Amino acid sequence: MTRLKRKEPRVCGRLEDVSDSGVCVILPCELHPDEMVKLEAADSTLYGYVIHSAWTRNAYRTGIEIEHVLLGGTDLADLLRSVLQVTLPEVPLQN
Repeated sequence: MTRLKRKEPRVCGRLEDVSDSGVCVILPCELHPDEMVKLEAADSTLYGYVIHSAWTRNAYRTGIEIEHVLLGGTDLADLLRSVLQVTLPEVPLQN
């Protein structure tokens, strides 16, 4: 994950789930609402805005509303495409 308006290094996290409201990622740092971010998973890139970030146990559970997706050509990208088409049909997907 990269914060697009800040000059900070990328942050590694874990994609927790994908739902009709966006994605949830588990991160070691807090993000602020309306912050624009770029998520990279294998050869795919997702762009969106932070909706919430809350400390849960030992990390920040962060909700991100996805605005745009650039998909790669791997099997993982195909899986991501199939999940996003069902859960977030209004989000544009590009190859």
